[in-house]
This record gives sequence, C-alpha cells and structure tokens, in this order.
Amino acid sequence: MEMEAALTLWKRFTSLGFRYITVLSDGDCKTFNYLCEKKVYGPDIVIKKEECINHVSKRLGTALRSTVKDCRAQGISLGGKAHGSLKEATIKKLTTYYQKAILRNKGDVNAMKTAIYATLLHSISTDAKPQHSKCPAGENSWCFYQSAIANGEKPNNHKLNVGTPINEKFLPKILPIYQRLASNELLERCIRCGTQNANESLHSMIWAKCPKEIFVNKRRVKRAVTEAVCEYNKGTVRTIVETQKALGVATGGSTKQLATILDCRKQKFRKRRQNASNKLALKLIKKSIHKKELLARRREGMTYGAGQF
Repeated sequence: MEMEAALTLWKRFTSLGFRYITVLSDGDCKTFNYLCEKKVYGPDIVIKKEECINHVSKRLGTALRSTVKDCRAQGISLGGKAHGSLKEATIKKLTTYYQKAILRNKGDVNAMKTAIYATLLHSISTDAKPQHSKCPAGENSWCFYQSAIANGEKPNNHKLNVGTPINEKFLPKILPIYQRLASNELLERCIRCGTQNANESLHSMIWAKCPKEIFVNKRRVKRAVTEAVCEYNKGTVRTIVETQKALGVATGGSTKQLATILDCRKQKFRKRRQNASNKLALKLIKKSIHKKELLARRREGMTYGAGQF
C-alpha cells in the first residue's frame, strides 16, 4: 500500500510540472526500489535516496546491542558493570555522539567520517595508549586530551575523563559496525541531515483525530487526514474559518476564541520545548517510555528495531 501511495503521489505532480527526485526514508528500500523500477519520470530522471538521520543513528545502538547479545550467547562478555564494558548507558551515549558527528558536519562526508571515528577512538583511549588524533584540536575541543594540550597542560587521567570507556579488546567486534555506518555510501545519503520529524508531527495529528487502535470507516480516515493537513499548514483558526466560509456557515465568536486558544497553546508548547528545564523533563519522560518498552519486549518479544526488519 505504501509503495502504491508513493507512486500515486509521484505521478500526480507531473501534471503541475513538479517532480520529486529525492526520497527521504527510514531505511526501507521497498518504496524507493519500486519507484526506480517504475521510472515515473522516464529513464533519464534518476530518483535519489536519502536517509533520516534519526533512524540512521538508531542503527548504531541496535547493532551494538545485537553484538552484545550474540557474544553473550557464545560465552563472550561485552556487557556488564566492569569498566570498559558495553553498558546500556555507554551504547546510548555512543548513539548520541554518532548523530551529533553527522549533524555538526552537515554537507561534508569526510568530516562526518572523521568525527564518527573520533568518538570510537576516544572511547578506547587509555593513559598508556591515547588515541585522540581524530578528535578536534583547540582549547574549546570536547576532547579533554586535545583541550589540555592546546592549553599547554598535562592531560588528566583517562579513566576519570572518558565518559564512554570501551576496552580495546572489544574493538574487533565493534569496528565492523562503525565501518558500515561510516561508509561513504551511507554518509552521502545523510549529507543534508534530513529527518522525518515533520512527517511524524503530521502523523501524530492524524492519529489524535483517528486513533490507530480502533477500527474506523474510510470516511472518517479521510476527514481526519484532511483536517490534520489543513491545521498543520494553516493553523486551527484559518482552517475553521475558511472551511465554514466554503460551506456558507458563519463562524461564531466562541468557535474562533477556542480555535485561537488551541493555536496559542501549540506555539507555547513549541517554545517550552526549547527550555533547559523542559529538556530535562523530556529526558525523564523518555526514560519512562524506555522502561515501558523493555517490559513490553519481555512480554511480547522484539516487534520492531531500527535496521532489523
């Protein structure tokens, strides 16, 4: 259904002299391959595939967790509580650092690759064997080692300053994952640092009006999609006023007032998300959601994983 929907959208805009030549996806190649196979715009127009960096970064966490699990089944321990083991907290941080390495070097594949490998080499560094050649130099560097050198000081103890310590003996297990996720082919698809946040935001508005958990008829789905798209693009006030005007219905004062309140609430929510206190609250919410997901996974098993299905 998704492939057919994409084909319909691609064909629809040819009548307007408009072409989609880029597909921003979450890693699923079915739709992209289907569009290329159909040659919507003829054999001379090549459709390119781009990756959502949110989904790409999750692949690192998924791959590292799978490696820890597979090694455990073979009697090899990569995880645990010991210093240098691949703890869950370490995996989460490495995933965040991987995403930041891409975002901070938007438009430069080589810089992305250097920054990604810098996070790995920084993690396996020790006092006896520091490996910070790829870390950014300068006084303001995030790397404590490079920052100390730039200030003419002696670098502090690695054990106290490396936030994601990894035992170097685990490198043969981890390096292939980084080589795959730092390949030129993949990073070139992340060159614009695109995300599906806008799509997810619209989807949440649609499902708020028409929940996926219950069965509804086609008419209600169409109405929910239409209302959500209008409100997303124009706001609640304009949507209601223009819709009722087209129907020949006068908009009441109470209706306008309520719609204005809804629009103001959305604006306040967007601003609030930028506050430091709110960011901390969001982290706590994410932790709570993660705990619920773990409980559900124990009950039902793995039902979804970035880069797994």
